[in-house]
Amino acid sequence: MRLNCKNNLCNLILLGSLSVSPIAAQNIRVDISKRATPIPQPCQSVVPASIEGRLDIPALIKEAICKGAGDMLIEYSYVMNVRSRKKDKPGQIKEETTTYEVFIPNLKSGMLTRGILLVTNRNGIPVPPAELEKERLKTGERLEKEEEKIAGADVPAPPTNSIAIKGMLPLGMYTHHTINRLSRVRIGGASVDVGDFLGNCDLMLLRRERPDGRETLVFRFTPRPDAHFEINERYATQLTGEIWIDTSDRIATRLLGWPRGPAAQSLTASSTAPPAVYAEMMRLREGIWLPRLIRINGLDYPTLFDHISFDSIWTYSDFIHFSTEIKDYKVNTPRIP
Repeated sequence: MRLNCKNNLCNLILLGSLSVSPIAAQNIRVDISKRATPIPQPCQSVVPASIEGRLDIPALIKEAICKGAGDMLIEYSYVMNVRSRKKDKPGQIKEETTTYEVFIPNLKSGMLTRGILLVTNRNGIPVPPAELEKERLKTGERLEKEEEKIAGADVPAPPTNSIAIKGMLPLGMYTHHTINRLSRVRIGGASVDVGDFLGNCDLMLLRRERPDGRETLVFRFTPRPDAHFEINERYATQLTGEIWIDTSDRIATRLLGWPRGPAAQSLTASSTAPPAVYAEMMRLREGIWLPRLIRINGLDYPTLFDHISFDSIWTYSDFIHFSTEIKDYKVNTPRIP
């Protein structure tokens, strides 16, 4: 998958120019940056939380925010599948999928860039080999040009006290996913970011589980009355659900959210009701946590989000690390919650 060219904040933005439909015209954009300092701001002055005996939940939340505040995705190429589901006028479910290979230009500290995307499959049909080869060459050229541009750019000066900054190193990267609906009559959007949920919610321990043999603390989250979500995340104030935190790595590995109400009080991860938002992380063999699945479900909850009435699901796989040149890291296709 890797081209002969190569390497926070990461935004995956699905822009729908929706005069036709939220599926028919999709523009995917991956914006990404490399932090200027080794220790990001959420990790400064953070110390390990106590989880033995009395659980220190506020300290664990701070640690979980820090552990996912990395920029590791800039070091990988990967496969991303984008699946959209909506109802057409007769009320039938219409589905569309697109698979991309994503390549990140080599970045300097403190700089921003945009990932280079290559479409390899549409609605289960692979792009014809001749067309794909032609597009690969174009993708390689785009990647080389972007890297030349970055190499010649001035690097922002790091903070004068960056060497003295103390704290904790992240182990993974929560991404920020946004859907924007743009049309002549309706403009809306929705975003999901696990770190924002951690920073704006109270957690109550529900149980302990061992998915994949790793001990995990499962919490019910409730947005605080003084929560400050960005405009595309304000739907979160209407949710409750679960946040899973790995006890060894202290990173949030799963988020499930449903609209609050009497029925939601008994909902768990095993509920048959589909979540309105879902995020799941995967642990790579080198110990780094990266996204596995993200979902914003406006199809089942059409009044929850800002004019987002369709279901969007992103799945990630086949991560390839540039610096170590490991083989493709393939994972089983995750079950859609």
